[in-house]
Amino acid sequence: MTTIKAGGLLGGGLLLTVAVILVPVPARAQQAYDGSKPMLCSLSYVMECDDNGQCERQTPEAKALPRFVRVDAAKRSLSAADGARSVEIKSVSNGQGRLVIQGGDGGRGWSATIAEKTGLMAVAVVDDDATFSVFGACMIP
Repeated sequence: MTTIKAGGLLGGGLLLTVAVILVPVPARAQQAYDGSKPMLCSLSYVMECDDNGQCERQTPEAKALPRFVRVDAAKRSLSAADGARSVEIKSVSNGQGRLVIQGGDGGRGWSATIAEKTGLMAVAVVDDDATFSVFGACMIP
């Protein structure tokens, strides 16, 4: 039978390392997703509903949407992360803990709401015969 002493495997540097890892680290300062800084947002999924009320869950790629978008409310720009597409944000407002941005493109209107505390995002796109609800989350890079 082998006995491990304090100076063995669990002693010295390893014990100190384990103790440091287990000590909670103060959380990074909470960042507000209020539009004051550019954000990178990931689109998780899309709900497409037709004019008969039939809805179908799809991936962003299935609807020719980028998986990642950049939101720069100060510059009034919404763009694909790769820069391939961009659209003007026509309206920016804050209220009740949410950033709301709105615009239109290609005959469709859209509105996005981003929770200022969490970065969770929902987007509605309205066409004349269908609606699209897009869900995702944003971060400040």
